[in-house]
Amino acid sequence: MVSTHWDPVPFTIDEPITDTINQLWRPVVQQNGCVFKPVEHFAVAMLNLIFHPNINSTSIMRADILYDSDDDGRQGIAVGYEDYTAKENEICDEVVRLLSSSVGCVRITRRIIREIVPRNQDKDLPMRQSCLILSDDAGSSSILYVPHGMTSPESTPHYHPAVSGILLHYTSAPTDSGMNTLQLYYRLFSQSQESIPLPNRLERTALRLLGTAYKHSLGVMNGYQKRVHHDVVIDKVSFQNTYVSLKRRYAHDLVSRWVESTDPKKHVFEDLAIAAFLIELWNDQYTERGSAKDSIKFVDIGCGNGLLVYILIMEGYSGYGLEARRRKTWDTFPIHVQDCLREEVLVPFLCSDTNTQMPNDGVRFHDGRFPEGTFLIGNHSDELTPWIPLLGRPFMVIPCCSHALSGAKYRYQSFIAVGAESTRQNTPLKLSTYGALVEHVAKNAYDVGWVVQREMLRIPSTRNAAIIAVQRRNSDNAGHIWTVEDIVRREGGAAGFLGRAVALTSKSPRSH
Repeated sequence: MVSTHWDPVPFTIDEPITDTINQLWRPVVQQNGCVFKPVEHFAVAMLNLIFHPNINSTSIMRADILYDSDDDGRQGIAVGYEDYTAKENEICDEVVRLLSSSVGCVRITRRIIREIVPRNQDKDLPMRQSCLILSDDAGSSSILYVPHGMTSPESTPHYHPAVSGILLHYTSAPTDSGMNTLQLYYRLFSQSQESIPLPNRLERTALRLLGTAYKHSLGVMNGYQKRVHHDVVIDKVSFQNTYVSLKRRYAHDLVSRWVESTDPKKHVFEDLAIAAFLIELWNDQYTERGSAKDSIKFVDIGCGNGLLVYILIMEGYSGYGLEARRRKTWDTFPIHVQDCLREEVLVPFLCSDTNTQMPNDGVRFHDGRFPEGTFLIGNHSDELTPWIPLLGRPFMVIPCCSHALSGAKYRYQSFIAVGAESTRQNTPLKLSTYGALVEHVAKNAYDVGWVVQREMLRIPSTRNAAIIAVQRRNSDNAGHIWTVEDIVRREGGAAGFLGRAVALTSKSPRSH
């Protein structure tokens, strides 16, 4: 019976082979009645999992591909690993004998050597691993994982099963009999009788690996397309390397000295990731003009607890943060950082309310005019989020709560015609409240002349869409450019913003 229902079962080898192989390789779990095909679906899904092992484990950050037999650009890198081919061939011979009842001649159709990079590199070291894609005359497909340099269970990193090899074998029946099976085997470090049970952690990991392979193979068969794309603006490796460096230097100290009532890890790791992204963005966009640190000065609008300002100042960048209410965290920073955190209310000069006088009760105001060379940051800046693209300076804004230019809470239309200003599609989309906010901010940025870029940031937040604008577009080849005043009028004006902004100074700070 064919099925798309996940129902794994333990299995054993019906016909024992030589004792050595039988006691070294342990059949663990299988899924019967698979409906996907070995090459078109299973092999494609597994290739994606080879390139992205973080799908299988949150302890893994990424895989760096050191060698790929199908990639001419990476073939020369394998010279230093050629001595490991003998071990690979030895294990492949074992696989042939292991599967002798169901396969014919087994061939290595693709060889990939990857280095798995763990998320916590203070706890585990990276690990090199051969990933062999195997095929045979019977139409089956297999994926064999062989870790390099692992000689015992104790030598394996935490994020990898304590075994010397993993085999995922997909047997395709010659007819539509529903006998297709997906099986997982472990290669142990030493011979072991099958009557000796595997550790529970190995069994749970086997279920996870098989389940992910099964789910992703079905996804390929059903034409699944990834909806969220990361690393569009900045290379993943550069970002992650910078993030790990910042995390090592700042995370422990910031978490241990946290004085707010909010979750320290969520805020610390989120701002470290945003800082890493900004550093790589600035290095990419401004190095032609010299050092990025000399080319720009940042302003963090609505800087909240000031963590992002602190990290960037400590990394040698110049700038400051604006916030309507002083936070307790500010007092924990060095004096030179505290001097860069300003308790001021930003009221953009464009939203002057003729019926409201600026209060004279000690509240300090900023009019939103910034000099050339300023880069604006809006990290969950709420009421100011729709204003930042209109202030005439390069920016990155991460929308959170939806507000109109008046500062009032506002829900933008859920159906929007998505055009060239921000995405690849031209058909109307039904959006969430957050999605509609992101689209609206991006559209306004485009309309006033910015080249708009998007990035789904790798941060611990569901509000992780970043809208980035550094370059201006040309109206001659990219459509009409609106004036900022026209945008404000189109949005219905900004009456009431001043009063709402001043009211923030007397309210308790939001969690972000």
